[in-house]
Amino acid sequence: MFYKLNDNIIFRKYNKFGLITDNSEYGYRLLNDQQNIIGEKYLSESGAVMLNTIRRIPRNIDDIVKELLNIFEGISFKDLKVDVMEFFDLLVDYGYLSKGSSVEECNSIKLVNFEHLNCENNFEDFSIDEIDKKYLLKSIHIDVATVCNEKCIHCYIPHNCKTKTIDTNLFLKILKEARDMNVIHVSLSGGEPLLYKDINYVLEKCKELDFSVNVLSNLTLLTDETIAIMKDNKLLSVQTSIYSMNNKVHDWITKKEGSLEKTITGLLKLHKEGIPVQISCPIMHQNKDCFIDIIRWARSYNISVAVEPLIFASYDNLRENIKNRLTEEELDLVLDQYLSEGYAEMMYEKAQDQMKLTPESPICSVGQDSLCISVDGEIFPCAGWQSNILGNIKSNSLKDIWEHSEKLNALRSIKRSQFLQCVSCKDREYCTVCMMRNYNEDINKNIFKINRLQCKMTKMMHNKVETILKGIPAIKS
Repeated sequence: MFYKLNDNIIFRKYNKFGLITDNSEYGYRLLNDQQNIIGEKYLSESGAVMLNTIRRIPRNIDDIVKELLNIFEGISFKDLKVDVMEFFDLLVDYGYLSKGSSVEECNSIKLVNFEHLNCENNFEDFSIDEIDKKYLLKSIHIDVATVCNEKCIHCYIPHNCKTKTIDTNLFLKILKEARDMNVIHVSLSGGEPLLYKDINYVLEKCKELDFSVNVLSNLTLLTDETIAIMKDNKLLSVQTSIYSMNNKVHDWITKKEGSLEKTITGLLKLHKEGIPVQISCPIMHQNKDCFIDIIRWARSYNISVAVEPLIFASYDNLRENIKNRLTEEELDLVLDQYLSEGYAEMMYEKAQDQMKLTPESPICSVGQDSLCISVDGEIFPCAGWQSNILGNIKSNSLKDIWEHSEKLNALRSIKRSQFLQCVSCKDREYCTVCMMRNYNEDINKNIFKINRLQCKMTKMMHNKVETILKGIPAIKS
């Protein structure tokens, strides 16, 4: 019998446990993607040791057991083989592994919707719940370029800061340290990452090191060579921004004539090659009357659209870009359109998840499992918060900063209960408090001062979602 790790699965082995997950937590999915979301599981130390023998190419079970006999002492080949196959077969049932009586059969298995509800109890011998899962660094966001060939009017990166690309040796250092820490996912962003001269090389390195990868690009510079490299990594997906299907509106926002046509051309090339893609659509004065066309066009290709009704202020604290932000009256109309396109159900489901949080829960995901790194090696908490420097990987290791940064530990310790105006707010399930947004918008960089428009939008969102879904009474103003 042969076993292999499925293409959409990532495994990491820690000292005393293991983590196996599908890519749904990190990559983008098409709207018609019927593949089950398997999620992540933490494995016992013995389960992690066994799974560490599995590769992305089929391996014969006898070869695997012979290797494991050097680790597990006092057990016969026959008994160990039974235990290993029992464990691997459970992982096959869940959809993490494939198996076959030959290499060809193992490779030919197509991923389907796995029914694994009845094997949960059988998994207990190999899984583990009581471990310290706090502060495992799982994802890093790397700005491989600040330079950009567009000058989008709403961008949170000040245009006078868009001058550099990352040194490749620095990038490789980041990747190595990240892999040593068992990081799962890497986002490559900018600026425009396709302006980075070694983008194809680093994409190949990410695949070699078994990272899940998201590329955030305007796609106007996309080449066939880059597409081929992207397609070769089954754990890679791409996000691009479209502001309008009207080229006059889109190009006015990007300040680049012909940009819409090039972005759509690149997006459809990726889609044709089966590379998962997603569209980001920030809404502002300029596209408030036509953004809905993007959602409807994308739906015809089964491409999801992430809509952002309230754009972020730039990290230089000057707030010049938010002059393009929607007014309260515009927000009211935009939310009506947005929610009527099927997003009300999505927002309601998110609200149900938010209800599980307590006053002692962290206020947001900052410092919980992710970090961002600039072209100069500076580490900051999240995208858009480049001005809040936690350290530099040139002078300290990624591990040292992640574990010992006083600023990061202070941010981690901030609880929901510290935002006094939010604790008893009846709309809180529809709000995600963002310290970066607060910091960038307040003249005194006060992370606890929430923008009032955010509160008003949250109240609108709550009322409108409950009205659209009916059966749930809307909150009265």
